[in-house]
Amino acid sequence: MRAIFQFGAIAASSVFAAGPVHAEVALLKEDFFVVRHTETVAASPEAAWDVLLSPADWWSGEHSFSGDAENFILDARAGGCFCEMLPAGDGRPEPGSVRHLEVIFLDPGKAMRLTGALGPLQSEPLNGVLTITFKPVDGETRILFEYAVGGPSRFDPQTIAPAVDAVIGEQLERLAALLGQGKAKADDVPVEAAPAEVAPAALPPACFGR
Repeated sequence: MRAIFQFGAIAASSVFAAGPVHAEVALLKEDFFVVRHTETVAASPEAAWDVLLSPADWWSGEHSFSGDAENFILDARAGGCFCEMLPAGDGRPEPGSVRHLEVIFLDPGKAMRLTGALGPLQSEPLNGVLTITFKPVDGETRILFEYAVGGPSRFDPQTIAPAVDAVIGEQLERLAALLGQGKAKADDVPVEAAPAEVAPAALPPACFGR
């Protein structure tokens, strides 16, 4: 399914329909939606964080431009890129590359926030914010993936939101499977809105240009 991120004549629903479907669209409006998934894993936040930083080990190659997850890299720093290399080969005389997301917040072992439009969403004047948090719970770690997308688009939000939800949910499931499922069910662990978990308690005035 190397055409998984190609668009144009391909309908968005079929482009995204590779992972299991999750009915966890947290918010759906005409020009904005939020999908949210959680898993608990039998690993410490530090160990889970180390695995997160190697997307080639857990992100599905089915959801790539190259068809191979080994081409993913993540530069874990503010301004760093979650990118994909496109090797030279048939039909591509020179290597190419894709910027999927850009890191804008990083608190190692606790939270990462990235911005960007994934897959076919890149064809539209949309922006997305993916927030990933790690929270220790009874010797395990609860991982949250929340992806908020907004802006004008030619996609029908009623169709694209559940499709994006399925893709985000699949990637978290793959990460959790690699780390080992925790004993606690994710549904049993309260989930706060991601912005509250990441935002500092107080920001100095300089952060707001004062």
